[in-house]
Amino acid sequence: MIPVLFRLAAALIMPLATILSTAQSATFTPDPGPLAVRDSGEFIIHDESRDKDLPIRVRAPEPTDEHPGPFPLIVFSHGMGGASNAFPVLGNLLASHGFVVIFPTHADSIRLRRQLAQDKAARGVARRDTTSIDLEGRVADISFILDSLDAIEAKLDAPGLIDRDTLGMAGHSAGAMTTQAIAGLRFFVWGQGKGRTLQDPRLDAFAVISGQGTTRRSITEDSWSGIDKPWLVITGSKDQIAISKETPATRRHPYEYAPADGTKYLVFIEGATHSSYQGKGKGALLDDGSPVNNNWIGTIINRSVLAFFEAHLKDDAAAKEWLDSGTIAEHEGGKLEFLHK
Repeated sequence: MIPVLFRLAAALIMPLATILSTAQSATFTPDPGPLAVRDSGEFIIHDESRDKDLPIRVRAPEPTDEHPGPFPLIVFSHGMGGASNAFPVLGNLLASHGFVVIFPTHADSIRLRRQLAQDKAARGVARRDTTSIDLEGRVADISFILDSLDAIEAKLDAPGLIDRDTLGMAGHSAGAMTTQAIAGLRFFVWGQGKGRTLQDPRLDAFAVISGQGTTRRSITEDSWSGIDKPWLVITGSKDQIAISKETPATRRHPYEYAPADGTKYLVFIEGATHSSYQGKGKGALLDDGSPVNNNWIGTIINRSVLAFFEAHLKDDAAAKEWLDSGTIAEHEGGKLEFLHK
């Protein structure tokens, strides 16, 4: 009799659990959050060890009585054509949900090099030199930002704004390589045995937008074997440009060769080009055209990244359920492939 009663109780309890789970999932919305957003504009922090000025921009939530902070931090690394004004819609969305987002302008930024040029000839060199990416310098920029949070809060007159124990990173293109490197991507160089990494272990979760695969001899299928933290990879079926050997297939490698541990995600967007992920194209710079559904592509990026960091930096169960279920693929306006392992 007892087993029968147990099965009956389980039959009654399971639908209730499903109802509660569904109700919790409904509490997550990828729309703009409840918090006002403060945009610092670009300002300088100085790295004495490298004698380098690093321009940064901070998009941060305005604390309230209900949400006083401190808030999780996300550092966003731009592509070679970008600067600290990259992905502003995404930055504002994240900040409205209670994330501080710091955007550095790396020294290999085309915009920064043009600003620093002193004459037309120098500007011409800067315009042509679009493939010179200082990966180690970029990684050092990210680590310096993490070392400088007290100074950044002082500059913002906002002590206690940033939660030092909850740190994430995202990046696009060259910024995606920066993100992969600092997450622990292993580079195999002849004579270095097990390879080397540029990892900073302080970061907890990573979003890779238009990243790099095994097109370099130093990157193999084993390069991602040590990526043991949450990992979102985003790319598209037309993500290919003349100055890179990457193809839509190789840009999937950061997901395909990462270990399956329940925290790895791929969003593969039909028709997305290399410059379409912000929701607006830069085809004149990268010559990759501009999809007609750019706004939809930008929305997919913003919602995916928000849900990912809500789930894996804030441990938001509703956001994780929304993300894991592939709800993002239901957003009308285009087609995408969603994978989770």
